[in-house]
Amino acid sequence: MIQERNMRKILFFQWNAFMQKGIERAFTYLGMEYDTFYYIFKDWDKDDDFKEKFKKRLQSGKEEYEYVFSVNFSPLISEVCNDLQVKYVSWIYDCPLHIRNKEPMKYSCNTIFFFDRIEAENYRNKGVNAYHLPLAGDTVAFTEKYKYVDMNMMHNEEKGIYTGFTETDMCDVSLVGKLYHSDYAYLLRPLDQYCRGYLEGMVEAQRNVYGGCFIGDCLSDSFIERINASYLSATNGEFKILREELEYAVGTEITGRERYMVLALLQNRCNVSLFSSDKDERLQKVVQPGYVDYYTQMPQVFKKSRINLNISLKLIQSGVPLRVFDVLASGGFLMTNFQPEIVEMFVPGEELVVYENMQDLVEKSIWYLEHDEERKRIASNGYEKVKNTYTFENCISHMFAKLH
Repeated sequence: MIQERNMRKILFFQWNAFMQKGIERAFTYLGMEYDTFYYIFKDWDKDDDFKEKFKKRLQSGKEEYEYVFSVNFSPLISEVCNDLQVKYVSWIYDCPLHIRNKEPMKYSCNTIFFFDRIEAENYRNKGVNAYHLPLAGDTVAFTEKYKYVDMNMMHNEEKGIYTGFTETDMCDVSLVGKLYHSDYAYLLRPLDQYCRGYLEGMVEAQRNVYGGCFIGDCLSDSFIERINASYLSATNGEFKILREELEYAVGTEITGRERYMVLALLQNRCNVSLFSSDKDERLQKVVQPGYVDYYTQMPQVFKKSRINLNISLKLIQSGVPLRVFDVLASGGFLMTNFQPEIVEMFVPGEELVVYENMQDLVEKSIWYLEHDEERKRIASNGYEKVKNTYTFENCISHMFAKLH
């Protein structure tokens, strides 16, 4: 057991991140002592006020911390830990990482766990101490702790925040997540016909491929130079784009188009709801109540929807995103796009359903809406798999076993 190793205390850095409640509960269950340090970065890459406060905390002398831990990787935390020779452990649920300064990732103090195996391999090849570790589902918070949450709250139209189903509400198909209104269209404007055509061809090709992302491979140095010449000319030398920025814009554009297409195809066939801070007036038959709170409202949506959709961000190459675990941990029925790791971890048709393309998604949605017992059986199996296998206790135990 971890507690038998006499491991010194952990300083758990917290921000407005998912998974933190499950991780805290896992620390307690595994007998791992920890303190928390809460802070919201002004800038994830530069914040001198944070570095000063965090350094003082680690040097306070009141506690001797063996590890600093965080959800997602912070260059600033890594810089402080590197200076003070404290081990820094992070668990990534974003793909790609939304940081500009990636040099601190190579510091020897770091151990970084990625949910995407290919992402972990890519960083390891760049000299980062990177490991692959799938994410987890919080069945305690999503189904046990909030079993008796009041379901009779109303939707706040003014704030655009969804506050709950009524007891009799049941949605056919739900999507919780962004529509990804990207900067792609804006980025196309200054480009010549060839560059526009090249990017559009890449968008359409990648849109039809699941379980692999080749966007970055298509963005050669010469192409980046060519489009930057157009941007510099159009902005009097004030704007140019990095490869990673263009890759993200293209990836979010593809994901946004796919999510829109799915909702558009289903809205005339069944009752569809989109729970998001984004809205799209073109989806006239889709109910768009607004944003849902992660812990108190989102599990209700998953439980009270006959079908929950996961449409992964195209930039995720092989891994299983957090949304999959969220739905299953809530006891919801999940239909998801193919990812290489999802068929390694779950049994399609038994614990969740995988769609191959848009036509397959529509056909399977209609079929499962007409077969309640089969849908409920699969949802129950998926919940049990997460509850028994992909728990925070299991993941944290496996994570820290790697460090000794």
